[in-house]
Amino acid sequence: MRGRKRTEMNYFPQVAISWETAAAFSLFCFCLGAAFYALALGQRKGKRSGPETIEFTTASAKRASRRKNGAQTETIGALAESLWLRSGPEPAVLSDREPTSGPVFKNPQTRAFWAEEIEPNRHLFEKRRELAVIERVLTELDRHGLCSSVVSGDGKSAFAPTARRFSRVTLLEHSLRAARYMREIHDSLYTEKILYGKHLVAALAHDVGKMECLRPEGGRYVKDDHAAASARALNAWIMECGGERAALSFRSVVDSVRNHHRSVNAPDPILENLKRADTAAREEEFSGVRKNPRAAAAPTDGTDAEPPEWLLRDMPRILNDHVGPEINTAALEEAPFARAISSTNGIVYVCPHYLFDGVREHMEREEIADMRFFDPSRPAELRAKLLVTNSLKSRNWVGEGVRDGYYAAFWNYEYGGKKIKKGGFWVPVFAEAFDVPLSELEKRKNAELRRITSVSPCLARGRKK
Repeated sequence: MRGRKRTEMNYFPQVAISWETAAAFSLFCFCLGAAFYALALGQRKGKRSGPETIEFTTASAKRASRRKNGAQTETIGALAESLWLRSGPEPAVLSDREPTSGPVFKNPQTRAFWAEEIEPNRHLFEKRRELAVIERVLTELDRHGLCSSVVSGDGKSAFAPTARRFSRVTLLEHSLRAARYMREIHDSLYTEKILYGKHLVAALAHDVGKMECLRPEGGRYVKDDHAAASARALNAWIMECGGERAALSFRSVVDSVRNHHRSVNAPDPILENLKRADTAAREEEFSGVRKNPRAAAAPTDGTDAEPPEWLLRDMPRILNDHVGPEINTAALEEAPFARAISSTNGIVYVCPHYLFDGVREHMEREEIADMRFFDPSRPAELRAKLLVTNSLKSRNWVGEGVRDGYYAAFWNYEYGGKKIKKGGFWVPVFAEAFDVPLSELEKRKNAELRRITSVSPCLARGRKK
């Protein structure tokens, strides 16, 4: 066994190679490899004229050569680089500064709004967990917002001339316009953008209840239904996007959407700004002229009783064009039979509601945009009627019986010798406000109107704004 091992170990002879021989062999292999690379390079270039040049360049030299010549010089290093990377390109590395793709909207105006108002503030909305809600509301508007911005039964649709104008405006257009006004109001009031996202959500969602998919099934549409339906839908979308925590954060927004046609005791800043933005949007849709949103809505603290200049100027025309022809003209089936009745004491008792319609018809005819006179909410309508009565008072055309802060009063009268309590709700206007003499007005009365006598104010003197 020992002898066999010794024989196997000595089977291969030991050859001593000096370092000079190894160095010469390595140099020979290197030159041979370089020759093969040069030959391959010459075959790759084909039938090009001129001698081939083998260049060794650095990365910086290659970049400079590209900028100068517009093309990369073919070198052995470049060839080797192309061979080594032939397995596939490097995967792209995403930068945290590159914007991610946004939602896909089918309407160009929605896409434009996203690019102008949302994308520049995307990181802010994401940080405050508002982007998902904004995207959800915009998606619903983009899908279902091509319906009219007014519906049957809405306060604005009750007045036919104005309804025709607003019906041509889609809900999507009105919502985006209100949101842009909301941004202007926010930027004018706040230096920081803490409430910016919530302002946009309130403006975008304030009328979504008018979409057909959210309207109440069956029954007559009531003008306040859309506000309640909008609040319910918005709250559901917020819960889907962020759960109860998000619902708590957006509570003031949902309340503002619910109350944007109501008068509340302790108004929220978002609610007040929403009312101004909504009014400014409607005034622009009415007249085609962009308004100042900060002055769009009248204050609601009782200091808005000063009539506008256009109303003070045009009141004589409104009285004579709208009310004058109806004085002592039978138009009602029951007493008092007329919308305006004169008396021998020099007073014309005018129905304030009919007078208010005359003001709005005049605004429509003259293209006067003052949305205080078209706001469907009950408090806003009462304030607008007070402005009409105060414009008459400023000319000393209103008789006794209507107290300050009231736009009309209840009146008692005798009809055929029988006393009728609170039979009329009128504004007493002096006959001198009309171009027709009182004697001519009295001649218009028929037999039924002549039986109305002895008009006097009752203790319940009217309605305050």
